[in-house]
Amino acid sequence: MGKTKRQGGSAQDWLPLQDLHGGLLFRRDGAVVGGVGVAPFNLSLKSASETRAVIAAVHQAVNALQVPWQILSTYRPVDLDAHLGTLDRLLEDADPRRKPVLRDYIGELHRLATGGEATERRYYVLVVRQGADAPAEHRQHLPQLAQDLMRARGLRAWVLDDAAWRELLFLTFQGHHAAQETVPDGLPRLPPALEEVRGHAAAD
Repeated sequence: MGKTKRQGGSAQDWLPLQDLHGGLLFRRDGAVVGGVGVAPFNLSLKSASETRAVIAAVHQAVNALQVPWQILSTYRPVDLDAHLGTLDRLLEDADPRRKPVLRDYIGELHRLATGGEATERRYYVLVVRQGADAPAEHRQHLPQLAQDLMRARGLRAWVLDDAAWRELLFLTFQGHHAAQETVPDGLPRLPPALEEVRGHAAAD
């Protein structure tokens, strides 16, 4: 009996992605996608004039783009177990005056973890270019886009590298596993705010 033809093709056949290297995503239609990550930013802590300045800076940065672009926002589950373990060890040796504050912080993290609220928001500005010169143009213009976005005081932006792209793709296609599984060759799993807290705690 002859082999039956597999219906529908493989999973890869359904993805519009061809390759990922050099911080760029290559699509099957020939387009090349580059991106800039933007850290979450709390406008409620800013004055009215500061809020207008931030919004104006972001509008100016994206309106200067002469190619198709889009803003992507996604949630990322965060596994706090390792972070909580580190804090528990710090608590044992902490100064008695600091222990109540540290206990409160650990309790809040436990509440977030058990309630399924341990998530962070990720933002990306994705830019699409066509043609043979697209990779070179991305490498020239994406750093400028990141700098333009950071003209908004306090805003942090960075050009996506391969590791950041892998994490974004992992969140897109396997988001329900993101809190339990490590992203292959990905970025640190803690949000930047928690990394900063852990760094200060270790330094103290």
